[in-house]
Amino acid sequence: MLLLSVAWALARADCVPVSSDRILAGTLSDAVPFLRQLNAETPLGFSPLPGTQRIFSPRELALIAESHGLSVTTSGGALPSVCVERAVRPISTEQMNAALLTGLSRPDADLELVEFSRQPVPDGKLEFKRAGLNRPPLQAPDAAVLWTGRLIYDERRSVMVWAKVKISVYQTLLVAAEDIAAGTVIAAQAITEIHERQFPFVEPSPATRADIIGKRVRRLIPAGQKFSPGSLEQAKDIFTGDQVRVSVIDGSTTLSLDAIAQSSGTRGESILVHNPSSGKNFHAVIEEKGRVTVRSSPGA
Repeated sequence: MLLLSVAWALARADCVPVSSDRILAGTLSDAVPFLRQLNAETPLGFSPLPGTQRIFSPRELALIAESHGLSVTTSGGALPSVCVERAVRPISTEQMNAALLTGLSRPDADLELVEFSRQPVPDGKLEFKRAGLNRPPLQAPDAAVLWTGRLIYDERRSVMVWAKVKISVYQTLLVAAEDIAAGTVIAAQAITEIHERQFPFVEPSPATRADIIGKRVRRLIPAGQKFSPGSLEQAKDIFTGDQVRVSVIDGSTTLSLDAIAQSSGTRGESILVHNPSSGKNFHAVIEEKGRVTVRSSPGA
């Protein structure tokens, strides 16, 4: 990048700019008139890298003329030296905005371009991918973030470019209407709705109240904080450490006893329970909150 900036600042007026990876006869025909005898698309060599220059010496020009069978006439009796450099220019605001919107691919989003890389670059295609977009802090979702991309030129070469942007979408969010303690099963009145602009690429929130009601809170959710999938879990009918009533069914005979759950689960799931009287553990199926069943297999 530094080389490109220096090249732009120190570019010489007598240096011929080249816009591709090849130096063509037509590009040098004004500086070297005898090259007009060649087809304008005839390649004479590779272009210098952006930020550098290539000098065609009189000897090199004479060899080109000889290899192509050209007649050479000069006013001063000697061929000149010709400087060639890669044409570069700064990226325009319009170019950068267009590339960012293409990379964003969110018609519903507002994008504000705060600042971007100003170094001169060759003609090429700007490319910004979602992987290069940083996220704002949770405490400042409207903060400007850095988005790194690249400018592709000569098909295979590229230089890094960057932009500082603010991106937001208007969203309806479900948030806690009150402080919700860890372990609480969420009721309808604990949820309220707000409308605000948010950075679009964050952990998705539950879309409907039905996605939240009945879920258990993993950790404290303060009033006004949005619900996130990571803060919720499916409410269990039985938790580890709960005392449960066990029904042991063997044909027409049923035996009941109290036990301690050694794992958590919901209705229909099998959990491990501990019989404090015998000191043994066994598996039982949850029937409902606080009640599990063990069914003896035939011949057991």
